[in-house]
Amino acid sequence: MSSLLVAPDGNLARLEAKGRRFAIRANYIVMAVPYLNCRGELRRGFIADPLNLTGGTEIGLPANHQMYFLGEDPSGLDGQSLLNILGGGANRTLIFDDNYSSYYFSHKIVTPLGQMRDYGSLFEKFEQYYQVISGPAVYKFPEADQLFLDVDFGADLQSLFNFPDTHSSHAELHELNRRISHLAVGIVGLGGTGSYVLDLLSKTPVKALKLFDDDEYVVKNSYRSPGTTRFEDFKKSKVDLYVERYSSFRTGVTGQVIRVTQDTPGAIPDCDFVFLCVDKGESRAKVVELLNGLGKPFIDVGMGLTRTDGPLNGRVRATLVDDETRSAVLAGSILPMVDNADHEYQTNIQIAELNALNAALAVILFKKRFGYYADTDPGYNLLMNLDRLKIFRETLA
Repeated sequence: MSSLLVAPDGNLARLEAKGRRFAIRANYIVMAVPYLNCRGELRRGFIADPLNLTGGTEIGLPANHQMYFLGEDPSGLDGQSLLNILGGGANRTLIFDDNYSSYYFSHKIVTPLGQMRDYGSLFEKFEQYYQVISGPAVYKFPEADQLFLDVDFGADLQSLFNFPDTHSSHAELHELNRRISHLAVGIVGLGGTGSYVLDLLSKTPVKALKLFDDDEYVVKNSYRSPGTTRFEDFKKSKVDLYVERYSSFRTGVTGQVIRVTQDTPGAIPDCDFVFLCVDKGESRAKVVELLNGLGKPFIDVGMGLTRTDGPLNGRVRATLVDDETRSAVLAGSILPMVDNADHEYQTNIQIAELNALNAALAVILFKKRFGYYADTDPGYNLLMNLDRLKIFRETLA
């Protein structure tokens, strides 16, 4: 992460002063805790809570009163489960590396008047859970919270993002993220739809985003791309501008100012997956030839708008081409490979919300392919008509 995380109220320092062993892993605070299992044996477990950041590096109050636990069912001196005190139940959530939770507890502070309240600080929450879980172990084994807890958490987990991804922690998305985190993804074309594909993918943990475009960023681009534009952005190459913008958010964003063809493939061979976002049939044909020759899986997008009797109408398309669908796509001539002035895909009317919608369909199709989203009846060609807001799907079955 870009800088050290701090708790302005001194809660992390209080935990350190108390002698607690903890670390920040995958945007969770993880603390070692001794406990007894049901056989009265001393064990070491871990309590974990997602970071609640109030700023780029500042840790705020706990988001709730729940806590993850990694270990066996913690028990009292009588061998009975502490679940009746801790609340909650069994749970399996990826916390960090290959470490999954086994329980998700739901425990609040009980006041002297017998009322329950939430935690007033990070220190109070971790200390309360620590005391309840470790109490029987420390009573039976007085040394349990000393050398027994000298644990090596390993080096800090390196994040792709310049800010901790607390969204994935709170939404329990780490295990799904692993399905796409190994991928280097290319985006050919950074116009309206391509720029939104980049914006959506930048929030995912794909290991690399490789950008390809040979055009400059001009005024019209500012009206059909995400975010805002400064005067100094104009006349920069799209690649250089977007690498600069998104590198402030995450690592792994690189680019090449080239027009991708068989003769100028650039870093396309290094990509595991490619999004093809061009609006010219001739340009598409050259990139498709390259991708098919390399056997690369890719998604091609298209948008065609026409004006009839006033309102705009048309459709957006996202097509998956991989080893399973390639022959069907080519046989069906689904991808526009020629430039035809009368073809609906060549009218070149683009609207920001439809560019964003086209990009969203493409990224959803991409995530479905890698098992991030459910896909009970896989479709490889998605078409959404604007007038009826209905999505038509082509499947192999």
